[in-house]
Amino acid sequence: MDHADELSPATRAGIIVVGALQGFICYLVTWYMAWASLPADTVWLMCVIPATVVVSTALSLSVTSFRQPVMWLVLLGMAAVVGGMGVWLKWRIQGMERWNVQDALTIFGIHLLLMSLLILPWLQRRLAVTSQDAFEVWFHDKNWLNVLTILLIFLSNGLFWLVLYLWAELFELIGIDAFHTLFFKTDWFIAVAMGVVSACTVVLARTQARRVQALQNLLTPIATGLLPLVAVLSLIFIAVLPFVGFEAISRRTSVAGLMVGLVLLLLVLVTVVWHPRRETLPYYSPLRTLVRVALLISPVYALLAVWALWLRIGQYGWSPERVCAALITLIALVWASGFCISVNVRGRTTQRIRRSLAPAVGLLSLTILFLLNTPLLDPWRIGVASHMARYQEGKINAAQVSLYMLSHSGRKGREAMLTLQKDPTFIADAARKRSLDGLLAGEKSKAQLVTAATLEKAIQLAPGMAPPDKAFWQAVMKYQYRLESCTYETGGCVLMAQDLNNDGSPEAVLYQFIDRGILVFTHSAGGWVLAGDTVDMPQGLTREDLNRAIQQGKVRAVVKPWADISLSGERIEMHYGRFDNPQ
Repeated sequence: MDHADELSPATRAGIIVVGALQGFICYLVTWYMAWASLPADTVWLMCVIPATVVVSTALSLSVTSFRQPVMWLVLLGMAAVVGGMGVWLKWRIQGMERWNVQDALTIFGIHLLLMSLLILPWLQRRLAVTSQDAFEVWFHDKNWLNVLTILLIFLSNGLFWLVLYLWAELFELIGIDAFHTLFFKTDWFIAVAMGVVSACTVVLARTQARRVQALQNLLTPIATGLLPLVAVLSLIFIAVLPFVGFEAISRRTSVAGLMVGLVLLLLVLVTVVWHPRRETLPYYSPLRTLVRVALLISPVYALLAVWALWLRIGQYGWSPERVCAALITLIALVWASGFCISVNVRGRTTQRIRRSLAPAVGLLSLTILFLLNTPLLDPWRIGVASHMARYQEGKINAAQVSLYMLSHSGRKGREAMLTLQKDPTFIADAARKRSLDGLLAGEKSKAQLVTAATLEKAIQLAPGMAPPDKAFWQAVMKYQYRLESCTYETGGCVLMAQDLNNDGSPEAVLYQFIDRGILVFTHSAGGWVLAGDTVDMPQGLTREDLNRAIQQGKVRAVVKPWADISLSGERIEMHYGRFDNPQ
């Protein structure tokens, strides 16, 4: 049935204005953040932008008239909920590095997109002028329209910016770079253009529903052809599994992901093919029976995923990833069980269960996504609590504590690392203590720790080497991210002078005993630069061994046995040592 919306010219123009306004709001927020030098976890980025994006998306896809009070109340409520989740996200990511904050915000954005797609059919049903179809049919059709509209938004933006790229490049060929500056270096234009293009795509999709439905009608036969293949795969695997034993799959770390992936693929294809407008599966009797049998055993795959996941939790405890995996497995189990029940019963009850299944699973998924972004089901809190409990109970030792997981778990992870900082057993190992102190120091503190003055004091000079001038210490600061370990302890790095290219001018060779690396700096016309490095310092080499070797004259330059190639006067650099070279 055609679900095209009759939007008045004023409503269409209003949707486009909303898109432009949304883009301008995003530009203003990012501009203000840069102007005020706000941190990456500012409330503007965590609350304002997500709330306005969700509201503008829901408004564009649902509005039939801007004079609907119910719509504005619902949108205001959605903004409040998203803002509250943003405040909670800001609280729990405290202590994370900038790039980890960006990753957390990306995941939050994906959650909001999924939540928006799940709640939109309910809102659209409430705001629809007429709705003669049953809700299950409406839910199916609107989900198709919304998903395809989002895909069209990405496609239209890609094509739009491709045209602008060609536009800018063509005019740069004749010396006019004003278009390149406007299109790709003017932030307000980029933000507003993306908003306008997205809004125009929404208007087009809503008013030309028949054309969007044509795309749906193309994808549905593809799913119809794939469904029997997936059903055969699921049946063959479950038939072979008892003969090879469950131990064969228990050794794989990705068992739960594979099982859930298979059952979700089967269920999605069935939902697409066996939609509410269709009474039976569109196959001949043998294939129809094959698909129904696959649906009967689909809960087995979800239970296998539960079993595999439970094994990993018993071995390693909960982690944020395992919490999310458990919830996805729960959704798959409920969905599969619903289809299994609908296949077993007869009469109208079968149709009623099957048609109600997609909205019910949608509500369950929406609830879980909401709880994941609240204190009630925070995966970071659960993961950190489980990991620290295993350490305190002696199930894992200090060397097995995952500082990586704790450093990526926000406030709760930082609190756990502060506890470890006071644990005598954990900090007994010097390298582990340095790693912990570095993670707790944070990005800014570490940057302040590595300065030219601190490097000059921390790096030990080899016997007989004259102190380098100030220009050397200032020049190597551009490589400070590679020199942090030199400040961990006095003498952790040793600097010596050695001529490695036979030009009569010695290079500065830095031995790093903590990172087990060697850096070579050479003086060029532009100053000191990094000329070479290695991470293959002999493991048994100590600072005392190096000083002794220098005094005995045993640190020498060795000419490489394999040479580069000169072709018609042009030198071709060859890279050796990566393969099994003959001796």
